[in-house]
Formats: sequence, C-alpha cells, structure tokens
Amino acid sequence: MRKTLSLKKAGPSKNQKSITDFLKSANNGTNQSQKPLAADKKDSVQERITDNKTAKRKASLIIDDNDFEEFDENPNNGRSKSTPKKIKTENKTESPYFKNSPKKRSPNKENIFTKTMSPKKNLMIYFDASGSKNTKESDKSSPKLGKISLTPPNAKNSIDNHVSPDKTNNSVNDKSCIFQNGDKVDHKRGVVTPKKLSPINSNGHVPSPKLRRSKTPKKSPLQEFFCSPINILSTPEKILTEILSPSKSGSTVKVLDFGTEELCDDFGDEWDLNDMEEDGIENLDLTTMQRCEILSAKNVTNRIELKLKSADDKRATCFVEGFWIDTPLVPGDIVSVLASRDSSGHYIVTNTSGLLVLRPDHLISSTSVVAGVFCKRKAVLQERWRGIDSANMAMTTGILIHELVQIALSDKITATDRLRSVTDDIIKESVERLFDAGLSEEEARNVVYKYIPPLADFMNTYVADKPPTVANVKTDKNNWSGHIDKILDIEENLCCPKLGLKGKIDATVQVTIHERNGRKKAVVPLELKSGKASMSAEHRGQLVLYGMMLNLQANEDPTQAAQRGLLLYLKDRVDIREVSCGYPERRDLIMLRNQLVQYVTTSPQDIDPENLLDIEEAALMLHQKLPEPVDHHSACTKCPYLTLCSLHLWHTDGPTVSESHPLSNLQGEALGHLSPQHIQYFLHWTALLRMEERGQMVTSPLHALWTDSVEKREKRGTCAANLKLLAVTHLEDRYLHVFRRNIGDNGDADVKMPKGPQEGEFSIVSIKDRPWIAAGVVTVANNKEIHIFLERNLSSRLSKQTVYHIDTYESYATTVQNLTNLGVLLEDSDRAYRLRRLIIDKELPQFEAKLPRDVGRLGTRLMKSLNIQQQRAVLKAIAAKDYALMKGLPGTGKTQTISVLIQMLVALKQRVLVTAHTHSAVDTVLSRLPTSLRVMRLGSRARLAAELQPRSELTLAAHCGTPGELAALYDSMEVVGVTCLGAAHAMLARTTFDLCIVDEATQVLQCTVLRPLFAAKKFVLVGDPEQLPPVVRSRAARRLGMEESLFHRLMCEEATSTLQLQYRMNQALADVANRVAYDNRLQCADSNIAQARLTIDVQKIPQLSISPWLSMACSPEPQYAALFLDVMCHNIEDAPDAPNKNSCSNPIEACVVIALVEALKEGNVKPSDIGVIAPYRDQVSLLRRSLQHLAVEVSTVDQFQGRDKPVIIYSCTKRSGKHDDKKVKEGEVLNDQRRLAVSVTRAKHKLLVVGNSIALRRYAPLQKLIQTCTSTQLDTNIVNKLCNKYKMYVS
Repeated sequence: MRKTLSLKKAGPSKNQKSITDFLKSANNGTNQSQKPLAADKKDSVQERITDNKTAKRKASLIIDDNDFEEFDENPNNGRSKSTPKKIKTENKTESPYFKNSPKKRSPNKENIFTKTMSPKKNLMIYFDASGSKNTKESDKSSPKLGKISLTPPNAKNSIDNHVSPDKTNNSVNDKSCIFQNGDKVDHKRGVVTPKKLSPINSNGHVPSPKLRRSKTPKKSPLQEFFCSPINILSTPEKILTEILSPSKSGSTVKVLDFGTEELCDDFGDEWDLNDMEEDGIENLDLTTMQRCEILSAKNVTNRIELKLKSADDKRATCFVEGFWIDTPLVPGDIVSVLASRDSSGHYIVTNTSGLLVLRPDHLISSTSVVAGVFCKRKAVLQERWRGIDSANMAMTTGILIHELVQIALSDKITATDRLRSVTDDIIKESVERLFDAGLSEEEARNVVYKYIPPLADFMNTYVADKPPTVANVKTDKNNWSGHIDKILDIEENLCCPKLGLKGKIDATVQVTIHERNGRKKAVVPLELKSGKASMSAEHRGQLVLYGMMLNLQANEDPTQAAQRGLLLYLKDRVDIREVSCGYPERRDLIMLRNQLVQYVTTSPQDIDPENLLDIEEAALMLHQKLPEPVDHHSACTKCPYLTLCSLHLWHTDGPTVSESHPLSNLQGEALGHLSPQHIQYFLHWTALLRMEERGQMVTSPLHALWTDSVEKREKRGTCAANLKLLAVTHLEDRYLHVFRRNIGDNGDADVKMPKGPQEGEFSIVSIKDRPWIAAGVVTVANNKEIHIFLERNLSSRLSKQTVYHIDTYESYATTVQNLTNLGVLLEDSDRAYRLRRLIIDKELPQFEAKLPRDVGRLGTRLMKSLNIQQQRAVLKAIAAKDYALMKGLPGTGKTQTISVLIQMLVALKQRVLVTAHTHSAVDTVLSRLPTSLRVMRLGSRARLAAELQPRSELTLAAHCGTPGELAALYDSMEVVGVTCLGAAHAMLARTTFDLCIVDEATQVLQCTVLRPLFAAKKFVLVGDPEQLPPVVRSRAARRLGMEESLFHRLMCEEATSTLQLQYRMNQALADVANRVAYDNRLQCADSNIAQARLTIDVQKIPQLSISPWLSMACSPEPQYAALFLDVMCHNIEDAPDAPNKNSCSNPIEACVVIALVEALKEGNVKPSDIGVIAPYRDQVSLLRRSLQHLAVEVSTVDQFQGRDKPVIIYSCTKRSGKHDDKKVKEGEVLNDQRRLAVSVTRAKHKLLVVGNSIALRRYAPLQKLIQTCTSTQLDTNIVNKLCNKYKMYVS
C-alpha cells in the first residue's frame, strides 16, 4: 500500500524517496563498465547536523513504479555498498566539469558530460527487491541534484569560468609540477590540476578515506590573505599521500596540505591592513533576494568569491560553496542571489542555505524544468522546437478534463448529472481541438465521462460547503486531510523574475488543513493530473516550484517558508495528496533550472554574432547546444525529437555517445533520409535565427518589465501606465477588459497621444511588483481607454483600486515557430522530401507543355480585364507542376492578377490557399474575390478586416457541433486565407490544397513561409524583389544572408513572369521611381494614368499668394508632382527640442508637415487621400501626435508597403550636426535603396519630400531622389514662423 504524505513533524518514511533523491538518481547515470561513485557523503559534519534538524520537516514523498512502467529495470548497477559513517572532510563538492568521461571525445568537443540512465535503472540504486533502503541516511546527506552534468554549454572548463586567465596557463613555464600520471600541481594554490580526474587512481584503487585531511582551523582574513596564494613546495611523494579521496569527499579538486605558518611569519609584518584599498562600500543586503551583476568571480579554496552589484549600484561580496560551485559564474552575467551570513559575517550560499539563480531574466516554465528530470536534452528541444510534438489524444483529453475540473471548482458543482452536462458543453465548444487531435465527439465523451464519478466524490468530500456525513474518499488514509474553502483563481499566471521561472497554476485555492494541534488556513496551488497517481518527481517538483514562486509573491523566504501544494489524481478514483518539501528539494530544482538555462540563453563569454563574417563559421559557433541524451532505447525510439536530437548529436560538437548507445543504433533511422546539404541548410538557418533572437533580446527585452521603472517604460512609449479597470465582459473563450487611462484635473486623459500598445499589438498586463499577470491583443487604444482581450478575468481577485500597466511585447514565439518549421522540413515524409528538393537542392521547376481546353474557355471570360503580361503570368502559374514566380513592380496590378488566378483555379475544381506575411495583405486579396466563391479566413477575428468578418472561421463554423461537421465545412471551402505565422492551424495540417499563393513573398523569411507550403501540392510566390525585404534586426544576420527571401532564392528566368505596366503613378512620379530604383522598367499602362493630376482647389488656400514654397507644394502641375522641401537651416530661434538627444525625431520637419497637411485640406483634399511616411518610429510617433487633430494616416515605410494614396508626404527626419560627414553605418535605414523604393512608389499624384539636404548628402539613394525631384528651400525666416505657429503640437 502506498505510504501517505505526512505534514507532521516526523521522520521520513523508510521506503519513501525525496524529490532530491529522485532527481539525483534520474540523472547520475554512469558508464555500465565503470563503478559509480560511492553514496553521497559530501557534506561536512556541520552540514549533517543542520540537515538532521530540517529532515523532520520533510514530507514523505512517494515514487510509484507505475510512472516508469515503460522502462527496464537494472538492479545491478554496480553501486558501492559500503561507506564510512563518519569522515572528517573539507566542505567540498564534486564538480561535473572534472568528471572522468569513459567516452572518447574529439579534441574540439569542449563540453564534458556524464551518461544519463533511465529513472527506473537509477531507482534500483536505492531500492532493492526487499525495499530495505534506508532513506533516513539519504535524507540526511541531502544528495545532490547536481549529479546531472552542470557543464555550461560554452564553457571549456570550470577554471576558465572562475579564475582569471593568468591563473589558467597550462604551459610548463607556470612553475608547476607535473606528475607521471599527468596530474599537475599548482604550487601557488596547492592544487593538483588533474589531466583526467577520477575517483580511481592509476593502480585502479580508490584512495582510502584515511588519507583525507582534517579541516584546518579558521584563520583570520589577514592570515588567509597572506597564506593562501603561495605554499611551500612538497615533494610529489608527500603530496600524493595527502590527496583527498574524491569519492568520499565529493570533490575532484585535490587539495594539498602545504605548511603555511612559515610564510605568514616571514611576510606578515610587511603587510598592513591600512595599505589595502577597499573595493567600495558594501551595502547590498543579500538576505533578501537580489538581482545582481557579477563584477568578478574568483576561485578561493573550496568556494567562489563573487563581487556583486545591484541595479542601484549597491555592492556585496558573496561566497558560493558546495554544489553551487558547479554553476558557471562569469563577470558580466546576471544572477539572483539569496544568501545567509556565516560566523565571520560573510554572505554565503551553501548546500544548506541560500539560492543562486543563473540568468534569472530568462523565464523558464516550471513544466520545462521538471521535464528535465528524465531527459534534459528533450526539455531543451521542447523549449526551442515547441510544436514538433503535435496534439494527440492523451493531450487533448487532458485539456478537456482540466476544463471540467476548473468549472466544477469555480461553480462548486457536485452533482454527477450536472457534471455530465458541463462535459457535453465543453466538448461542443472544443470541436476544433478534437478535429486537430483526430478525435470524434463520442470518443472524447467516453474518456471524460470516466472521470466524472471520482470528480463528484472529490467535490462532495473536499469542496462542498457541507460535506456528506459518509465520505467515500477519506477512508483512504493516504489522502489529504483538509477542506477546500474557496477557489481564488483559475489558471493563475505566475511570473517570477527572481527565480527565473514562470507557470500557470490549475487552481489557486484557500484551504483548511486538519492537523493534530488544530485547524490551519492556507492558500495553496492545486494541480490536476489526468494520468495515473504516480506522485512522480515531475509532478511534485512542479508544485514545489509553484510554492517557491508564491512564497516570493508573499514576500517570504522561498528556501525556508512553509509551502504546501495539492496533487489531484482522478483516474479511476480520487487520489489527492499534499506535497511539501525541505530546502534540499528546492535547491536541487533551482540547480536543474540553472542547468537548462545555459542551453537557451547566452553567456557574456559567448562570441558576439555581430563579429561573425562567414555563414559557415556562424553555423559552427551558433548552433544549438544540448545536454547529453538519456540512455533509454524505448524513450529515444518514441521521441518526436529524434531527428533533431540526432542531427545535433552527429553534426555539431555536442556530446559523444558510445556505440552501444540507443542513438547510435537509431542514427540511420533518424538521419538516413537527409543529405549533407539538407543538414547544412538547417544549421545555417538555425544560426541566423539565433543571431536575430539575440538582437531582439537587446532591442526589446522582456526583462524591461521588471528592471525598468514604469516611468521609464512610459517615457519610451512602450507602456500605458497607471490604468484603472472599468469593466470586464466574457466573450467566447476570452475576457474583454476595458481600462481607463490616467485622467487629469480637467477630466481629459492626461496624455497628448495614446502611449504604449496600439491596436492589434500583443501586450502584457502587470501590476505593482507582479509583472505579467495576463496577456492578450489590444483591440482599442485611444487617449481615454484601452481595450484588451485576456485569457482570465482580472477583476475576480484584484481589488477595484488596483493600478495596472500595459506594455507592448514582441514575443519570441516567432523564433520558436521558425525553428519548428525548419524541424518539419527535415521530416521523413513525401511533402518534406519534395520541398527539400525544390528549396534546398534548388531543382528547376517543371511546367505542363499543354493546358486543358477548359483553361482557354475560362480565360476568355475571366481574363478579359487583364493586360497581356498579367494573362501570361496567370497561365504560367496554372501550368506549373512545382512552383512559379510572379514579379510585380509597383502598381502593376498584382492583387487583381492574383484574384483572376484564384477564380480560374476554382473554376478548374482546384482548392487554393492564400497566405502573406501580414493580415492586411491576406485581407486585400480575399476582399477582391466574388461572393460566389466559398472563402474562409482563418485567424483571430480581432485582426481581420471588417468586410471579411462574415467569411471568418468563427462565423462560418458557428453551426458546427461535431468534429465531423467541422471537417465537412473545411473540405467545402474553395479558398482559405491565413497569414504565414498562422499556418500552424489544425485545418492546414489535415488538408491538402492544390495551390498555395504567397503574396508579398519578398517580405517573408524563408523559414517562415515553409509552413503554408506544406499544405499544398505546388505554390506561386508573388512579390517585388526591389522593395522591402524581410525585417531583420541583426546586422550580422543581414550580412550573412537572412534577408534572402524564398522568392530571391528561387528566382530564375524559367519560373518568373514580370508585370511592368503600372496603374498607380502619373508619368512624373513613374519617372522618379524609374530613376531611383527601376531603371526605366516601369511603364504607365495608358495615357489616362500618365496624365493624372491631384484634384485640389488652390483658390481656397489664401496663404499661397505669400508662400511660394507652399504654392509649389499644392500645385497640381506635373513639374511639381515630386517636390523636395529643403529645411536647411541652423539658427532656428523657436525650434522645439527633440524629446532626447538619442531620439530619431525632428520637430522642425513635423511643423512643416503640419503646414502642408493643413494647406491640402483647405484645398479640399480629403484627409483619407493623404499619407504621411517617416523612416523612424520616433518620428512616426511625433507625427501621429502632432497630426491627430487633422485625422491623416501616419505610418512607417514598412506599414505602407502594398498600399497607396493620392498624396504622400515623406519626412526624412535626419538632422544636421557634427557627424554630417561621418561614414554611413552598415544597415542605416536612410541608406536602404529598397525602403526608399517603397516610399517613392506609394503616391499616385503628389510626392512631397521634407528633409535637410546637408544631413542627407551622405546617403546615396536619397541624393539620387533629391536630384530627381524639383527642389525648393525653406529659409530660416519661414521655418521660424512655422515652428512658432505649431510648437504646441510638437513639444
């Protein structure tokens, strides 16, 4: 019978293993041929005494073998049986950096790993057949989680990470003694530096514990200062007799006992404390958790001395000991530290107290952390390639069960019949989820119904206000003794930067716990598990991490504060257990988190990708580092990440496995279908994505939410601060929250312009001291209110007086999705094989020699509105067997051509998928299609154009009550539209289209466009290679080819049709475009287009008579169609100042733009016919604020791609200054020929360019534009008047 979980102050159960034990055993696998180290007896006597005091508080935790029923048992793993009971020892730990690896490694493989065995094999270390393992002894010793390799992915060795370079010279000149066995003695430090350290000596014997040196008396700081650097040289024979036993002491760093008193006597009087300069006042309190930068990391005997600095420039010194020394600590890194003081008053983090969180600004989900208990490698792959492991039956039914339990808890539903009714409702609302998993409604209902009787028992026993007199559940003495009084939250979002963790709690509940000494109230997390009641380390560990996060949220010590959590199992019967733990389990979970974070973040010592000049070098340096794989054939065979795991194993410098390892046997199955070119392409793009991700983390870091003040974020324009919640409305599966901005004394919003998130942007909601309590898409953002859809109701638990902040957030999910797309391209499937041949191997496309007669008949009717170039492009696309390219110059009718192509294909009984990088591009194509076509637009309704709402998936699928009905609806659609990033939709995974059309294909990253291509037999790419490329922030990534779109990669004469006849610009503007970008390839389609003019009534603009420059700007004459307004002035008396020195904004140009817009409006030009473009976001923000009263559209160049206006005003923004003659930097926006090509081709009749000719003379593309346009100069007097008039709008 399973042992109960006890919260009483009693010793642990004899046959119950703690989380720490399990974590150790699940990860400390050794080579089968080598005996593992003896049981952990690494802690000092002092530590054992401390552990004895805390052991009584530990919960008796359970391991159920059912959780590992797949795994084979191996009871004979060679563990040493005998260990001395008492050993005097230095408080040292075993560093996995120095472990002797039995596997052969190539010289360039820098990471040292230990072999990981399956949990079941390792469990047998502790449990023999009779179950006689004494867990008291293991609990006392607090076994180390860190038997998992702690080697950082980029560290060469631990010395490199902890000691300055001058201490690590391995040459003979460093005055060290090298033994015959290869070990080296550093006489300055008294340390043997092993060539390959092992607990077994050269004779094959384990050194006797009698050789262990007793702990030396504590010296004063001055004595330590004198004595530690230099020691008297001993002979090798004497040294060898004093080497510590690593297998007993837990350390592979062998410390030698050199006499030191003589040196102290000789040199002591030459030093004086007054001669020693202080590093600075140390005033940082580390007894509360602090986020710090490491100033220095110095290896001192048995520990690391860290010099730390907080964000407010407070300093502290902390010593790291025990298991924590394996953490790679280097100057410049960020850590979160909680320390205690030792007897000397020093801050210390040891095996028994404190926490050290590496790179806490990177939040790892608690689910990912506990997933690393079995296989850290898979945990990292899941974190980076999320989506490879697609939805399955177990996952989907688990979600349904969670929803049922959450509703039952929220509404306190106890009746079985009502629970069945709720289940039916949930299943009806989850039709798309069932369709994705391939489940029928009946199958889902049968599975979930089995959980209803146990759920009803649970609700009646633990949740009902008046529990029944006869409890069906509490008769099981193993179950929790308590009552759930109140449901405080469902799916509570936890974001804990201090621990570097995040998570979502199934339910946060207030409970009454029945104890011997009475009842006690508590707030605890409750986690539901739909599988077997295993009480596995993963399940318990998740609650421990939640508990630590809640401790910090309540300003409690996460290492010592009492924490409870409830695990609820409902399979077959109610099984509810309370989880509690002591410090060792908390410590080891954080250490596991620290290991994982090394593989998903960068270290200050990592190479700067901006310095890489060669893509092959980048692929070599920036590939994904991974932990060592687990040694388990069944798990590896079934793993969805087998191909990715194997590729990194065999084609990067990751860990090496033996020939008997499962991955060696599976190599052919995993990689046999891939060529070296395919693997190189994958590594190439993985490196580029990592470069771009690093750039994104610098420009828009998530940690700004907690490292920058609200005021700073608001000033930057990324945060709407100090909001009040007005109302919450439940709509579908989301909650619409309406927030009111800060209102001034006059009753108006205290902002000139809506700051922070804009409509359509994904944003994060935070409150004081709690970042990221919810997230969603903003639907309304004006100067009074912000409306945002969130996944939970914030008003249910937070008071009305709560002040909220909403920040824009550029999710890193795009990188993960792109990596996933690359992973899918490596699949062993027919479609993946076909795409690899076309995209990677660049096989030329094939075309039909003859088209069916129906094409000619349909073409006569449908293509009569197209010109000859457009007709040829349509026919070429229809004839393609693989793919075709359509190069459409600006205004040449690409959208119209696409519309006719779609109608032709539908008439030929073919189904079409339409995709693009932006929502607006997809909507533009679909809105051109006749209503007779059956069209569905996938995606969030909030992001769709108003005219497409009737064609949205939500509207069309509203009547579908079963997965079968939904499948029939999907199959009936002739045309489906979705963005490239939305192409992971379930429909596309289960449907094959005849053709996929990618509009604006030159703007999409190669790896982003892959996903929709998987859903079609062939594809057509439409775009203009002369205009905007994909957005890439990293200069190095741009330099190494990340801007190359799939259109560019596949462009060839055989596949390409070109559209040159344009219907947008008059002849004057077409001439400008040809000179700037198109080399006379653009042609006006007819004379009406060429002679078109701006419709304006100049008689209604009175100031024209006194303003010659304004008269030219408003003139409809062709010679003034393209006009450059030169604001070349220096001494402007009333010039408004820019917001700050680093701002890319120009208030003077903003004043000129206001004057232009006002004059045009006076001449009866509609505001909707005027567009204002600027190359910098800061200038766009300034212009939006300044022109708000004139109701004209202001956007960046990128946002105007694919659109046009009769009048375009372009503000160049650049101001003149002392750097006017400085060389143009790589990647400067104003030097981008393609971006300028977009800007000058947006106008139909009038292009007005405002700029400073002196500031712009460095930029060749702009010089070409200025020379092409008619120019007029605005003198100082004119500019002074404009600034004086409009200063109130731009200040």
